[in-house]
Amino acid sequence: MIGRRRFLQCLGLGTLGVGSLGSRRLWADEHEAPKRLILISHCHGWPYDSWKIRPTGLDEDTPWDLDLSQLGLDEFSTPLAPLHDYRSRLIAVDGLSLATAELDMDGNRHDTGWVHAWTGNNADFSGTDTRSVSPSLDQVVAEAISRKDRLPSLELSVDANAEGGRPIAYARNGVRLPVANTPLLAWERLFGLTANADPLVLRQQEQLAYAYAEYQAVCPQLGSVQKGRLNTHFALLHDLIERITGLAGLSCPSIPEPVLETSSYDENFDTFAELIGAALACDITRVISLSLGEIPTAEFGWSQLTDDVHKGLAHGIYDDPTKYRAMKDYLTMHSGQVARLVSLLESIPDVDGRSVMDNTLIVWGSELGDGWHGYQNWCPLVIGGDWHFRTGRYVHIPHETPIEILVPEGYTATSGLPHQHLLVSAAQAMGLDRNHFGLEMVQSQTGERVDCTGPLEELF
Repeated sequence: MIGRRRFLQCLGLGTLGVGSLGSRRLWADEHEAPKRLILISHCHGWPYDSWKIRPTGLDEDTPWDLDLSQLGLDEFSTPLAPLHDYRSRLIAVDGLSLATAELDMDGNRHDTGWVHAWTGNNADFSGTDTRSVSPSLDQVVAEAISRKDRLPSLELSVDANAEGGRPIAYARNGVRLPVANTPLLAWERLFGLTANADPLVLRQQEQLAYAYAEYQAVCPQLGSVQKGRLNTHFALLHDLIERITGLAGLSCPSIPEPVLETSSYDENFDTFAELIGAALACDITRVISLSLGEIPTAEFGWSQLTDDVHKGLAHGIYDDPTKYRAMKDYLTMHSGQVARLVSLLESIPDVDGRSVMDNTLIVWGSELGDGWHGYQNWCPLVIGGDWHFRTGRYVHIPHETPIEILVPEGYTATSGLPHQHLLVSAAQAMGLDRNHFGLEMVQSQTGERVDCTGPLEELF
């Protein structure tokens, strides 16, 4: 892990603060700072009773929201406390469920959950690998806001010796996208073409350009069917040429040094965070998904109990108070990591004189509501996006949706709002004109129609 000052120096910023930048441009081609999206997903959901905030006098059966700026650190719940310094940027959403995942039970609850969480749609278990039937939020946004000469999106996974990060990013055909699960792989994807003057890259560009010229010459002689097929193929080829050219000619003042090895999960996370900061500052991509694999138990203080987070702790949160406390510490550690990412992005000046964080929306969720495999309490954090949302709040919404959710005692009569409303809200915040994401309507177990369209009005 490198220090903050050294990281900024690596980016060519030295000790510049946001205010001293003025109207100076960094590396983006636009005078106006682009908006960016980061999706973060962790394993095993939330220990809800320790995550939630419940001031005296507020109940479960009415909607309400809190002004987080008025809450002291001691009034924050333990898992949210590491983010207290950034409370003006937060919206903690208490009142959603992965309700549609409960209705889609063809496979195991982990896979079903991670598909629904980020695509809003059903999982496809017909092949050897779980697929979605529609693309994920990050990919839809990337199609709308990415630069043709840069990476449309970046898929990362912080892995340790335990379980790796869950799939987040799904292409338009429903196939999950490959991830860079080491800092070196991420560095090579971001800076490989720029840092290495490989003559093979130039030869590849020449070959692609030659093939494209041949296509332009032959295309007028083809019938409509053949022309359509070639058009599709060479549209992708043209995009690839632009991307190779753009990345090979990338102009960053200083490229961060590649990190070959990290010694801990925390160091691994911080190294990825530094690469995320560099990628956004240099406008290499505007959309990033970050999947957080399991933290080794030794790193959050519970190695004396087990070395298995999944079956050793997460599954037993309702059976053993000790395991519940362990998963509270697990989530608290993740909150500290996300807080460091926010702090890092705040320290990087953007092209408009503000910070990169000021122009970034982070949506943090999970593939489950809790480690017991429940979907009842899905508790995302929205961080940033104040150009669209009213931030600095804790929003509570009663569970009144007529979908039954499995809990240890049986089934609930109702669920929280379908989480698709949050996905719509995030898409709209990124400038997309759409009123649904994934499923538009579902039928509950009792035959009632449940509308999944529209944004989450409580965020505005």
